[in-house]
Order: sequence, then C-alpha cells, then structure tokens
Amino acid sequence: MTNSLNLTEQTFSSNEPQAGFRYFATDENTQINFQNNNHHHLVFILEGLATANCNEFKEQAVQSKEFIFLPKLSNSFLMTTTPCKVVVFSFTNLKSTNEKQAFQSYWRLFPNVNYSFEPLPFRSPLIEFFDLVLLYLGKNINCTYLHELKHQELFLILHFQYPKEELARFFYPIIGKSFDFRSMVMDNYLKIRHIDELARMSGMGRTNFDNKFKEEFGSSPHQWILKQKGKLIKQCLMEPNMTFSDIMRKFGLNSATHFTRFCKQQFGCTPTELARQMKREALEKTLNGPELNSEEEDI
Repeated sequence: MTNSLNLTEQTFSSNEPQAGFRYFATDENTQINFQNNNHHHLVFILEGLATANCNEFKEQAVQSKEFIFLPKLSNSFLMTTTPCKVVVFSFTNLKSTNEKQAFQSYWRLFPNVNYSFEPLPFRSPLIEFFDLVLLYLGKNINCTYLHELKHQELFLILHFQYPKEELARFFYPIIGKSFDFRSMVMDNYLKIRHIDELARMSGMGRTNFDNKFKEEFGSSPHQWILKQKGKLIKQCLMEPNMTFSDIMRKFGLNSATHFTRFCKQQFGCTPTELARQMKREALEKTLNGPELNSEEEDI
C-alpha cells in the first residue's frame, strides 16, 4: 500500500510561503508530492532509499547521504522504498548576487553538459549542517533571518565543496547566462497568452527580447514554449485523474480541435494515441506495477 505525503511537515521557513527546510520521517512506500509546485526543491536523503521522478526522468535511485534537485513547475515526486529520513529545502530564487553570479559562471564554463537527473553525494560539512537544521526544527526555532542564513550557508557549501562541472550538470534546468531573465521566463511562460507579455515583463522591446531569449535558451520563444508545453502535456497524460478537458484548460488549448492539432504538430499523433503510447511505455518499465487504466475520451 502506498501512502501519500504533501509538503506540510515541520518547516523551518522564510517569509515565502512553502519555502524553507522540511523534515520527513517516513515509512516505506510513501510518496512525497511536488507536482506543479512554484518552488525549486533540493531533496536530501539522510537515511534510507528512495526513487525520484521528475518529468521524463523516472525512478532515479537516491540513497542515504545523497541529494537530488527538482526544478519548479515540474511534475515531480519522491517514492521511499525503505523507511527514510528526508530533508527538503524549497526555494524560489537565489538570495544573493554572488549566488546568481556563480550559477551564471557554471553556464559559461559548461554550456553543453549532459543532463541526466542524477543525485550528488553528501560531502563534508553537509552532515554537520543538517545536524544543526534538525536541531533548529526540533526546537521550533523558525524565523526569516535564520532561514536566509541557512539558505546562504547551504549554497556556500555547495559552491566550495563540489566541482563546478558537477554543479552545472546537477542544476542544469536553471543555469544560464542570466539567472534573473531565465527565472522570469520559467515563472511566467505558462501564464501568458502572447509572447509580447513576456517581453513587457522583461522591460524589453520585442526584438531585443527575442534576441535575448535565443541567446539564453537556444531557440525562439515560440518554439521553446511549444516544446515545454509538449513535455508537460506528456506528463499530464500519465496522471490517472487528469482528463483531456483538464489538460486543455491547464495549457490554454481552447478546443478539442486545437488540442489535436497541437499533438499532431508536436508528436505526430492524436491526444488519444499519445496517451496510449505513454501508458504502454510506462507499463514496459514497470515489471510488477499495477496496470494503468487506458480508458480515455477520444479526441
């Protein structure tokens, strides 16, 4: 039997709702949910064994004294395979100019890393760091100033104790030439109806915005947004309670015809065919898992 757990445990939080450090002591077969959250998450396994799922990456093993990164707006969850002790650190933005410059330097040094959604091992002094975090949580020491200090301390440890190439690969979904520009796009591209809205948010004219966007993401805004929506739609089709109507509302697809046209352009098939394909692939990867319900309304 699978238990489900949302991010509502003890929190060492800041003035950002749902940001901060959370501690979970879980049984085996417990699912910790992060779906469509507006925060990035660093998940630290203090004890035990789990698997992490993030968009197209499935069942990545994360064991004791390892941690993994789940970017905001991803369809992500953690499934414990043994009893686990877990700390989740959630954040929306980097706190200091030095942190942002560090992330921008990772992109300049390693612009073409091979991202494979793999964990990193604990290195000293991370264990000692979390001993203190758990002490603060246990004593209900919970204030914005302390949170910000521990946030900065954590990233300082990562910056000095891990090779830059490792960090570039680990944080690949959010590194770039301009952290603020990338974050603005990632935070808003699903909310807009027209790319001109993103340009206005950036304070740029459309031509300068398009040039900046291509420099940062490697393609035009239109093509990049279509690709990102396609990835998210594929993940939504795997969710058992998500209907085609839900997906159309979520991604601003105004009709069944619009949804069908989108899927044919992006995937070469109809939504129904794509859903069946995704479920077949999932069944092939799951040797003993329960059979997925393949019934969907046809479009």
